[in-house]
Amino acid sequence: MIEYYRFYEVETLLSQGKLEEAVAELRSLQKLYLELSQDNSKLKVQLHDLEEVLSISQNIIFDGDAYWLISGGEKQGPFCPKCYHANGDLIRMNIQKKDEFTPKTQWICPHCNFTAEPDVDLEPAKMTAPRAKVIPFMQ
Repeated sequence: MIEYYRFYEVETLLSQGKLEEAVAELRSLQKLYLELSQDNSKLKVQLHDLEEVLSISQNIIFDGDAYWLISGGEKQGPFCPKCYHANGDLIRMNIQKKDEFTPKTQWICPHCNFTAEPDVDLEPAKMTAPRAKVIPFMQ
């Protein structure tokens, strides 16, 4: 914390003609200011990171098989529950057909190889690619 009385001391030293001592005090205040600026920058980054974590935690849901992130009103995922519980990592699971004889899908985590077989069948193409907005060309 900057001790504001030190600025008054600098003014007093200048008025008494003690230029070298005033310059030394100003250099000391400058060093303190730079340290405080660095601390402030670090705190701003930490605050941003915490706000991001809070936003994610408020918009994530678990359906019994995987985690889903609600972003922009759309459900994103599925994300691996094992990775999320272990480290808080949101690892998107790959969606693939269980076998060639059944239409059922399974979700596999590319990081930890956790496999989930959801009760509800989801279309793999629909879940892997985000929806695109179609903009018609003018004629």
